[in-house]
Amino acid sequence: MGKGREFVPVQVSYQDMATLRYTSGTTGNSKNVAFSQAQLRWMAETMASLLSFKSRTKQAVYLSFLPLSHVVEGILGAYTPYYLGAPASLYFLNDFDKLAETLPKVRPTIFFSIPRFYEKIWDQLAQNKLGSVYISSKKAFLKRILRQVLRRSLLKKAGLDRCDQLIVGSAPVSQKLLEDFRELGIEIHDAYGLTEAPLIALNRLGANDITTVGPPLPETKVTLAEDGEILMEGPQVAVAYDGREDARLHTGDLGAITVNGHLQIIGRKKEILINSYGKNINLQKVETLLRDIPGISEALLVGEQRPYCVALLWPEDEKSAPDGATLMAAVRSVNEQLSHPEQAKRYALMSSPLKISTGELTPNLKLRRSNIMELHQETIDGLYKPTATPMGDVLLIGAL
Repeated sequence: MGKGREFVPVQVSYQDMATLRYTSGTTGNSKNVAFSQAQLRWMAETMASLLSFKSRTKQAVYLSFLPLSHVVEGILGAYTPYYLGAPASLYFLNDFDKLAETLPKVRPTIFFSIPRFYEKIWDQLAQNKLGSVYISSKKAFLKRILRQVLRRSLLKKAGLDRCDQLIVGSAPVSQKLLEDFRELGIEIHDAYGLTEAPLIALNRLGANDITTVGPPLPETKVTLAEDGEILMEGPQVAVAYDGREDARLHTGDLGAITVNGHLQIIGRKKEILINSYGKNINLQKVETLLRDIPGISEALLVGEQRPYCVALLWPEDEKSAPDGATLMAAVRSVNEQLSHPEQAKRYALMSSPLKISTGELTPNLKLRRSNIMELHQETIDGLYKPTATPMGDVLLIGAL
């Protein structure tokens, strides 16, 4: 403030706009979303109230590592601590690659992450000698003994041993992964939201249904359109967002509601591809199964107006990339769980990792499908040639 200038306080009402957030832009340009002061308060207060009494009243420690432009991370880190009943320590990390080494130093009491982090933890367990024995063993007695040891060591090594609740969101998570963690004695609570409505449903502590994303938040109404699209109303729906149709938020997600009122996510309306025979294929379903292959970190299915589907697969790194025979057997096993049109008839194991800088990933690590397909068009075209051969950034080509 310059010399001689008088400071004039500005009155802000609950109805005033508080922040603009932007969608991740996975299917095109980002759209802006506006939230009022009242909405930020409601979301922060509600998020805090969903925690257990113990979590709300003991000193909280939180590590924020997703971009603060990520709507849930921004609210969790910037607003929710004001509604906890105890002091809170917040740590900020701007490099996702350093998350594994930072977590043991912070040891948060509440942890929210994208699925990729939990996948990496499980991969590390599988590569551990004791962990591989646990996973492969069929002996209940041996698994019971190993379970106790591995659970404690895994949580401590990951820096999650003080955590009251582990939450996953922002992208689809494999149900098998949640089941594997549960068998080990670790509960991960799936959550669902959009930029336009940051948190819609969440599995509660002590009532975790891993086949769903949990019941809707208080004051939140979720219904289904005739085509299965999830529609919702609630205080968390942005006061303004591009493309608004009516009072209800048209989420663009397909879902179902269980008899006990929990919400299941089936897939994205826009992530249904139609092959040249007119068959509809759910991308999320197939890609989730392909990502479950050991050593594979990401998968992208291609087949729009094509006679069959092909897949681009990215390994964790070149060292952990499965060999040709192992990968072929794994893809064949995935195909056995799918209908004929859904199956990946050919695949390419990519050598170059997906990057934010190349436009292949959003800042919160979601796939930009159109960008990836444009960058790797040569490889995709090669997979549809009579004799597929490696080209571009490819480690190997497989055909079934």
